[in-house]
Amino acid sequence: MNIINKKLSLNDFKAYINGFNFAPLNPTKIVLHHTWRPTTQEWQGQKSINGLKSFYEGKGWSAGPHLFIAEDGIWLFSPMNLVGIHAGEGNTKSIGIEIVGDYDNQLWAGKTKENVIGTVKALMSKLGVKEDGIKFHRDYSSKSCPGNAITKEWVLSQLKSDPALEKAIEEAQNVYDKALEEANKSADALSKAQAALALLKGKPIKKYIITAG
Repeated sequence: MNIINKKLSLNDFKAYINGFNFAPLNPTKIVLHHTWRPTTQEWQGQKSINGLKSFYEGKGWSAGPHLFIAEDGIWLFSPMNLVGIHAGEGNTKSIGIEIVGDYDNQLWAGKTKENVIGTVKALMSKLGVKEDGIKFHRDYSSKSCPGNAITKEWVLSQLKSDPALEKAIEEAQNVYDKALEEANKSADALSKAQAALALLKGKPIKKYIITAG
């Protein structure tokens, strides 16, 4: 089995497909999977890619999915201009994407989510794929893949979101939380000072020493 075996950042992937010729496959849909195993914790980058290649070859496959997306980046596997093997009849005119991890009970998160959403958006724009062209492995199989926690509604909502805006909101929330924490500390210190003042009221001040904390 010949694979590309190259890891790209999201920006590098966008640049890569910008000049890529998807013929003769000319994909019209994107099929999403999860690896289930390896999990995100078990993923070891190049070592895992080598293991997956051996696994597929052991099954007698001549190709595999086109992409593996993980925390460490976007791995090019089978060429995106040739038919991959990943979803039975869903292999036809599709890009097969494996998201590293087990998503039966959790959603994509962190860099994995950022890489998946960015990759799918870029491919949709490049290939002219519409929302109805976003497919799941379970559309062609009895498996839960890409995971029971992953629904079409959620994926489409994430594809419509603005990552820059979400990041700005998250950063603003962090600033607010920190400011609130500092304000609470100040309020607590003021409360202690007021309590000490109340105790000392009417008594000779020189007999008392007030310590902070």
